[in-house]
Amino acid sequence: MTMKRRTLFMLALAVLLCLTGCKEKKTKRPDMDALRAAEVGSYIYFGEYEQDNNESTGKEAIEWLVLDKQEDRMLVISRYGLDCQPYNTEDEEVTWETCSLRRWLNGEFYETAFIPEEKNVILTSLVTADANPEYDTPSGNDTTDHVFLLSIDEVNRYFADDKARMCTGTPYCYEQGAYKDLNFGTCWWWLRSPGIGASLAAYVFTSGRVRNGDFVHFVRNAVRPALWINLNP
Repeated sequence: MTMKRRTLFMLALAVLLCLTGCKEKKTKRPDMDALRAAEVGSYIYFGEYEQDNNESTGKEAIEWLVLDKQEDRMLVISRYGLDCQPYNTEDEEVTWETCSLRRWLNGEFYETAFIPEEKNVILTSLVTADANPEYDTPSGNDTTDHVFLLSIDEVNRYFADDKARMCTGTPYCYEQGAYKDLNFGTCWWWLRSPGIGASLAAYVFTSGRVRNGDFVHFVRNAVRPALWINLNP
């Protein structure tokens, strides 16, 4: 092969590698105009996560429900249960502050779901250690998180009734082990508040009712991440 042909071959190979291998590295800025225009009760797309349980097609855009909107920020929760994780990997007494699900949300999920441009508009939020309104179970200390779960007080404040709290999991979520109601197709999903005891955490039942505790190490509840987005970064 002559030097000229070798050079042309190397250039063609570089272009091919870029077209096939650089696609995953391509990033885009979040659509801030669309985010600012969203109203409470509407849905937005932000970030990507495996949802159709077909990894060969890549990750899908995450749809979020807008729960609250203030002058320069808004609170969102995933429309669907995105994954199935235990509240804590060990059967032990924990709080939101110490549970493994908090670490997973702010570690693996945060790194997987969002590109740097999106991370730049996710606020670091003060997450209060909301107590269980019915039981005097230790709730730990306040935390600062990028991603978190709603508390019992918050889920009652932001959702009008049981029907509004009903949630469907993604195919990937159910494949990971989330319980699926055969009649409604809905799932159980974790809240961050403690349950009846320190080794139980509150969750939302398939009917949308708030329940006061499932064992923290059970792997059958879906995860609906919540976060605050900075509208004027």
